[in-house]
Amino acid sequence: MPEALRWGVLGASSRIYRGKVLPPLQARARHTVVAEASRDADGSDRPYAELLARSDVDAVYIPLPNDGHRRWILAALEAGKHVLCEKPLTMSPEHTDEVFEAAESAGRALVEAYMWPHHPRHQVLLELVREHLGELRFSHAGFSFALDRPADHRFDARGGGVLFDVGIYCLGPVLLLAPRAPLAVAASAVRNEHGVDISMTGWLALDMGLRATFEVSFESVNRRSLQLTGTQGSIVIADQMAPGPPTDSVLTVVGRNDRTLDVAVPGADAYGEMLDQFADVVQHAHAPRWGGAQSRLLASWIDMLHHSAR
Repeated sequence: MPEALRWGVLGASSRIYRGKVLPPLQARARHTVVAEASRDADGSDRPYAELLARSDVDAVYIPLPNDGHRRWILAALEAGKHVLCEKPLTMSPEHTDEVFEAAESAGRALVEAYMWPHHPRHQVLLELVREHLGELRFSHAGFSFALDRPADHRFDARGGGVLFDVGIYCLGPVLLLAPRAPLAVAASAVRNEHGVDISMTGWLALDMGLRATFEVSFESVNRRSLQLTGTQGSIVIADQMAPGPPTDSVLTVVGRNDRTLDVAVPGADAYGEMLDQFADVVQHAHAPRWGGAQSRLLASWIDMLHHSAR
């Protein structure tokens, strides 16, 4: 068995790292955290550069505010590190292309930290859609919550708003099922005083038969839902759409004439599964479940939706 992947973390004070990523890094034998870096008290990011210079760091996890992703992805790749970076990987399709080209040149893995495809329930869901729903016609997803920290970076240019933050959870499932450029998009947003979207609804025509709609918000009730409908059936996840339940659950396919198919699926820690799969990418050259092609396509979808909403 390979030695544990040795991790360094840029932005170690982040909530997602402390609350969701660090626990499985500590609990799973395939990983060890050897270095954490946060900005100096004077705001300097010198500790990040010092961490990247360490020879005992194999891979870097980046949960920094979104506007810092590109810079530190490129710096980590230049330092010879593999990179797992929080979503959105960058804030434009051009920069997303740039970082993947840099990863290819460096011969290092670069993966966007989208945990959804790593939960076993969602792997089963994608197979059920392909096998039982016929031709996919509609995807509708919602992700909303009340973000009550006015100084949070997601409310200004550092984070860029709600679509960058949680749009991946609404768009990612249908992108995995229909990975293509949309024929048309439309979107409308509510913006704050900084001009970033705090609520958005949107629509994508992915071919002549498939339409995807979504709603995302920083100013509403907690909601994480997904409905996929095809010519032969439908599947609904009414809650816990992301990251997925830690305990066993049941997926129900509702077919024509209201016939149902119940499929039991195991629970899991989606973050831990994502980390283990990243180790497989690095140590065994496995293909990532959410790879460069998906990240690039999503970046283009989001860019089109932002343009439409403006």
